[in-house]
Amino acid sequence: MISRGGAMGKKKILYSFAAFIIFVIIAFGVIQTNQLTDTQATLAATQNELAVTQSELSDTEAALTSTEADLSLVLTELSTTETSLSSNLTELDFLFLKLDQNFNYLAQMEADYEAASASLADEKALATTLQNNIDNLQINIGFLTTGYGYLMRNPTYQACKAFIAADQTDKREYVDGGYEAVHFAMDVKTNAIRQKIRCGYVSVRVAGGSLQFILIAFETTDRGIIYILPTTDEEVNLQVGRHFWTQCVIPNSGDYTNPTTYDDIVARFNTTW
Repeated sequence: MISRGGAMGKKKILYSFAAFIIFVIIAFGVIQTNQLTDTQATLAATQNELAVTQSELSDTEAALTSTEADLSLVLTELSTTETSLSSNLTELDFLFLKLDQNFNYLAQMEADYEAASASLADEKALATTLQNNIDNLQINIGFLTTGYGYLMRNPTYQACKAFIAADQTDKREYVDGGYEAVHFAMDVKTNAIRQKIRCGYVSVRVAGGSLQFILIAFETTDRGIIYILPTTDEEVNLQVGRHFWTQCVIPNSGDYTNPTTYDDIVARFNTTW
C-alpha cells in the first residue's frame, strides 16, 4: 500500500508539472502575442512605407506626366522653330535673288550711263558743229549783205589749187583749245570769199567716237567737188567707210602709216556752203 505521504508527494509533483505546463503555455502565448504585436507593428510600418511609396509613385507619375507635357511643348516649339527657320531660309534666298537682281540692274545702269555719256559727247560734238555752221552762216550773211555773195564763183581745179597754195592759213600754229581746225577752216573760207571764190565748210565724223575733222570744199568747174584739209592744205578723197588718214588724205609727201590709235573710218560728213 502506498502511504498517505507518498500520495501527497505524487499530487505535488502532478500539480507542479501541470503548473509548469500552464506556465509554458502562458509563456508561449505571451511570446506569440509579442511576436504578433511585432508582426502587426512591422505590417503597419510596411503599410506606411507602402503608402509613402505609393504617394511617391503617384508624385513620380505626376512629374512624368508633367515632363511628358513639357517635352511635347518643347517638341511643338522645336517644330515651330524649324518652320520659322525654313521660312527665314526661304526669305534669305529671296533676298539673295533680289541682291543679284540689284547688282545686275546696277551693272545695266552703269552701262546705260556710259552709253548716255558717249551719246552726250556725240551731242556736244554735234552742237559744236552746228555752232560752227551757224558761225559760218553768219559770216556768209555778212558777206551777202555787203555784196560779196552776188559775185561768188566756182573755180577751176587749177585756180583752186593756186588759191590754196597762196593762202597762208596753213602756216599758223595749231593751239589745242585755242586756234584749232575749225578756225583754220573758217579763215580759209573767209579768204576765199574775199576773192569771190565759193567755198564750203565740211564736218567729218569718224566711227571711233565723237572725234571729227574739219575740211573745206570747192566745187570746181572741171573736176567737181574737192576737199582740202585746211591745217596742211592736203587734198582729201573723202569717202564714207574709208580710213581718213591712210585712205582719204592725199599726203603732200610720203604716206600716213597708222598715225592714230582710234578708229578713223569715216562714218558721215556734212557740207555747208
